[in-house]
Amino acid sequence: MSWQTYVDDHLMCEIEGHHLTSAAIVGHDGAVWAQSSAFPQFKPEEMANILKDFDEPGFLAPTGLFLGPSKYMVIQGEPGAVIRGKKVPNKINPQIDGRITSHDS
Repeated sequence: MSWQTYVDDHLMCEIEGHHLTSAAIVGHDGAVWAQSSAFPQFKPEEMANILKDFDEPGFLAPTGLFLGPSKYMVIQGEPGAVIRGKKVPNKINPQIDGRITSHDS
């Protein structure tokens, strides 16, 4: 079985009415081995930061985990094995001078 078949048939399958929105298998060098069509394009430094959190648990906690256009708050995990995060919504914050800016925080 190929890695793409594993993603398509096992990771993206529906289980008890639930399914992942996207999935990928990425090597330690940042190379994508397989991915679902909805998996976001990411920057090499984003994958490097994720890998660093496996080596140094807690590395992503202060800044969050960025993957493509989205930011995730690191909420839980198993050091060296699993990183879990919650997507942070886009926020609009008024500035002191009255301008309004939209950004991920």
